[in-house]
Amino acid sequence: MIDPRYGVLQALFADRVFRIPHYQRFYSWHSRQREDLFGDLRTLATRGENQHHFMATIVCHRTDETTSIGANQYRLYDVVDGQQRLTTLIILLKCIELAMPQDSEDRTDLAKILVKRDGHLILLQTNNINEHIFNRFIREGVIPHKAELQFQSDVHLVNAINECKRFVREWQKTNNISALMSLLLHRLGFVVYDTEDSRVVYTVFEVLNSRGLAVDWLDTTKSVLMGRSYELCTSPAVVEAEIQGLQGIWSQIYRGIAKDSVPGDEILRVTARLYYGPGAGKPRSAEDSLELLRRECDAYGKPRAVSERLLDVARKLVQLHGRLDLRPVTEILHARLLAVSIMSANGINDNERTKLLEQWARVTFRIFGLYSKDSRTQVGNYVRMAAKIVTEDMEMRTYNQIMNGLQSLGSDFPIDKALTEGLIQKDCYEKSPEMCRYVLWLYEEHLAESLGSAATVDEYVRNEIWGRRASDSIEHIFPQNPGPASAWKQQISRGDSPDEPLSRHVGRIGNLILLPTVINQEAKTRPFKEKKELYAKHNLRMIQEVCNSDVWTLEQIEVRERKIVEWARTQWCDI
Repeated sequence: MIDPRYGVLQALFADRVFRIPHYQRFYSWHSRQREDLFGDLRTLATRGENQHHFMATIVCHRTDETTSIGANQYRLYDVVDGQQRLTTLIILLKCIELAMPQDSEDRTDLAKILVKRDGHLILLQTNNINEHIFNRFIREGVIPHKAELQFQSDVHLVNAINECKRFVREWQKTNNISALMSLLLHRLGFVVYDTEDSRVVYTVFEVLNSRGLAVDWLDTTKSVLMGRSYELCTSPAVVEAEIQGLQGIWSQIYRGIAKDSVPGDEILRVTARLYYGPGAGKPRSAEDSLELLRRECDAYGKPRAVSERLLDVARKLVQLHGRLDLRPVTEILHARLLAVSIMSANGINDNERTKLLEQWARVTFRIFGLYSKDSRTQVGNYVRMAAKIVTEDMEMRTYNQIMNGLQSLGSDFPIDKALTEGLIQKDCYEKSPEMCRYVLWLYEEHLAESLGSAATVDEYVRNEIWGRRASDSIEHIFPQNPGPASAWKQQISRGDSPDEPLSRHVGRIGNLILLPTVINQEAKTRPFKEKKELYAKHNLRMIQEVCNSDVWTLEQIEVRERKIVEWARTQWCDI
């Protein structure tokens, strides 16, 4: 049993230090969650000093480990739930400390809470890939440079530090900084669940869920599977070994999704749909998916097998989410589900798998990119095919069977009609800047490959283009708004219809190129000759094609569009 109790941060920090176990999720809060926290603090500051604000629950496993520093003894608590909020509050307290005068007693007192008197023991120990960044900031106040960030969770952590520092600066404009410290330590309330029984810890998430409290679905799944392991193992020694094995698997899951922010509920839903409830129809809800996995765990070893499935799916989804240049074909959930099934298929070799994924990308882009179909299109067919692949159905075992299935998926969306719908004489930019960037990037890769030994694309340029919003990386050669006195005036009109609207042509694929944002901002409405001088600083092959022209009129736009369309016909037809 665990007995919840209410307390404020000052009491919570008095005689304990916290550790985030290696099998827990890394820091993943976004600006939205932090802004909610800051909003709560601003509201609390307007209320009476005797009023508290309930923040959240914190669930801890009370370990046997203690550390004595002078006359003080600190017990180590593993944080099972609440680490995101706790991490953010500790970062905020460090930002408050740094904002206080050097000789301030409050600063000294706060520093002793965050780092104990020996200068080594930190209030919160992360024990994961963020450890160096977090520890260095809490001990020394040092924020890493952008080049030092290796994982998405590193970015989340540094964003938290910067946003907390900004909040403290804004607070100081109108309020006393010591008042903010006091508010955090004495007026934020938490319901704390402590237990020495690790078996009980893994049932807490379900209790919290039943009470309507927000718990990440992947974290909940982990706790359910560990809880089932306890229930299914009779020997204490077997239980300990099984739980350690599960912790190792879940450590790998969280380490994998630290690279890219793959939603936990997606990993759960894709795994459940592919392996524990295959068939047609869209992926089940997270709640129903978890229930499928729970029912699957009816014997010793099953929770470990399910966790290994989750790890495998997580790794494949990380690969898909990490391919920014595939975003237009990976943004549909049932498309990702089918891709995961192809990545998992048995009975095909690596070359065949590569070709199948290429065909999957071609069909998916025709449907959801060029045709612009909504996310409900072909759900049943995608899911049904994915299920047949992973269950090794007689109809979907071989390379030829899977390839035929993919071609059948796209049979109602032929390439010629797709080009008419999506590219030919269309304002592609207005339709989707993301789609334009995808088309132009693959066209650039095609131009590079056509040069044989020079078939390389500069990695820095790739990162510049794909690291920003699509609209920021696309340049309109003929400007969107040239102005009435511009050198571009009447350059785009046909001779037989001088009043033809400009908007019909500036967003066409023939008038668009990729540029790093800095050059894009410089180009704007400059005359074509000056634009070419700026473009020359850029080494993409499509730029060289454009710069070969002396003028840029509707004729050049249409010639270039026809060239791109003919390439696209080959790029997105069936293999």
